[in-house]
Amino acid sequence: MRYFIYFSTLCATAVLALPALAETPNLKPGLWSYTSTSTMEGPMNVPPQTSNNQECLTQSQLDKGIDVLNIPKSCDVTQTDITRERVDFAANCNVEGMTTVFKGYATFHGTNLEGKMTSEMNTPIGPMIMKTVYKAERVGDCQGK
Repeated sequence: MRYFIYFSTLCATAVLALPALAETPNLKPGLWSYTSTSTMEGPMNVPPQTSNNQECLTQSQLDKGIDVLNIPKSCDVTQTDITRERVDFAANCNVEGMTTVFKGYATFHGTNLEGKMTSEMNTPIGPMIMKTVYKAERVGDCQGK
């Protein structure tokens, strides 16, 4: 379960680096602060989990496109529809022997973004759905860059 939450958080926060596969995204490189909140639906009651972090986003990272994500080998990216203002993405992953389907989107607004992601997994205790809402904003320049 820990891996499931970790990967969902990774996908949500790494969406900053997805763009560059098609058009230049409406995002400004720099230091970004992001927050993601995940809720679980299913046979297990898990309180909402909120994560906050900061990450430097450089133009060279944007230029790498999806390769910057370091997506686990157990995942297959099935969708990356990217425009200047939005990305829609999906992946199928083998998480601890179970298939997990991740689907989501993010909208780009220059110095901020927002989005949602849903993760669906059939577990030994029944189907679970995790919903993640995330937002990020540019808070300045990267230090030492």
